[in-house]
Amino acid sequence: MIGRRVITALFTSEPMATLAVPVLHAIQCTDIMIAKLLLPHAMYRAMLAHARAQYPNEACGLLRGKHGRVTGFLPAKNVSPTPRTDFEVDAESLLRALRWEDERSELIAIFHSHPTSPAYPSLVDAARAFYPDSVYLILSLLQPDEPQLKGYFLRPEAIFKDHQAEILRRDIPFQQVRPDVWGYHLDPSIDLESLPSLTTAKGADFYLVYDHPVGPIRLIHIQPVDILLQL
Repeated sequence: MIGRRVITALFTSEPMATLAVPVLHAIQCTDIMIAKLLLPHAMYRAMLAHARAQYPNEACGLLRGKHGRVTGFLPAKNVSPTPRTDFEVDAESLLRALRWEDERSELIAIFHSHPTSPAYPSLVDAARAFYPDSVYLILSLLQPDEPQLKGYFLRPEAIFKDHQAEILRRDIPFQQVRPDVWGYHLDPSIDLESLPSLTTAKGADFYLVYDHPVGPIRLIHIQPVDILLQL
C-alpha cells in the first residue's frame, strides 16, 4: 500500500531518490485536504508536557484520527543523532502507527517541538516531509511561558529535474543546512519574474529543497492549517 510506504519513508534515513515514486503516487491520490484540525485540549496538554520533558531536545509524536478530528496521541522517542535540531521517530512507535489503518483510523498528524525557534517549518522539516496527507504540528517553546502550536501541510507541488534543476541551482542561492539537505525559502514577497519555471509559486509560501548536489529539486508548499482546541 502506498500509504504504508510513505509513512515508513518519513522516519527512515533511506536516500530520498528511492522514495520519489511512492511520494508522487501519494500526491496523485490526494483529492481533499482538511482545512482545520480538531484537537482535544487534553492531548494538547500531553504534547506540551512531552515537549517540556524532552527540552532542550526536540520532542516528537504521532496523532491518530479521522476526518480532521484527533482521537489519540502517541508520544514517541526522538532517535535522531542530532536531537536538538532534528527529529526521527523510533521504529516501535512507527509500527504502532502502521496498525492504525487496520483499526479504521489514520495517521492524521505528525508532531514535533521547536525548543528554541518559532512554530514554523524549518528547511529541514520541509525536506524530510514525506506524507502530504498528514498535518505537521509544530510546538514552539521559544517563549517557555507562552508556547505556540501551529499546523501545516507540507505538500510537494512540483519536481524539477535535469536542465530545469541546473538553472535553479545557478540562479538561486541555495543554502546547505545538513550534509544531505540544500534549500531555499520562497516567501510570497519574492519576485519570480526572472524564473519562469517558478511563476506558479508567486504569492504563496514555498521551500525549494534537494538532497543531492545534482539531484532533482522539489517545490514544497507550506499550507497553514487551523488548529481548534476542544474541551
